[in-house]
Amino acid sequence: MSAVFRRSPIIFDRKAVEKKGSLGWEVVLEFEGEGGGPWLVDLSHLQRWDYQHMELDSTAPFGLSVPAEPGQVFIQNDKCIARMNRTQAMITCLRTGDSIETRRAVEFTDMTDAYCMLAVVGPETPCVMEHVSNLDLFKPGRKMPFLTQGPIMHIPAQVVTLDAGCVLMSFSRGYGQSFADAILHAASGCGLRPGGKSVFNKRFFQKHE
Repeated sequence: MSAVFRRSPIIFDRKAVEKKGSLGWEVVLEFEGEGGGPWLVDLSHLQRWDYQHMELDSTAPFGLSVPAEPGQVFIQNDKCIARMNRTQAMITCLRTGDSIETRRAVEFTDMTDAYCMLAVVGPETPCVMEHVSNLDLFKPGRKMPFLTQGPIMHIPAQVVTLDAGCVLMSFSRGYGQSFADAILHAASGCGLRPGGKSVFNKRFFQKHE
């Protein structure tokens, strides 16, 4: 019997030249003609959790330190934890193949299938984001990484500015394909094109490990 893969709601109009199975997902590592970027990378397969606790500051979900202030983001052990408000944080496993077991703890809600996640990667990332949002995602003097909650192309999103060349956007799954098509069109003048997960890995893990 052939393996059954979960698939992202986003399909890029590019031929995949390398794929990998991960936790039941079919993940594209490289597309044909990726070029020199900037790239739009589909990370919807990465495991994500909404974590809520009335005493958030006194907890350590999966052993992670919780940022003290809303908007702060910590990167720990290949995981990203972003403080959203007084009682809520968003946790993302950034390495393909990582899995978190919550043992059905009531504080955790698995958002992997409910949300899409896209990354814009490359030195031209600020140019790309200026074409699709009025949010100040690269505020001078603000320590990166940080979280911004607001609209991207009028769609509510959580946006993590990892650094000046890498932004993560998380939003409702139903917008996935139309969002990806729209951002590729809007930022075509910046050279934005689809990229595989390897593009993100090279950028993120070389800078943050």
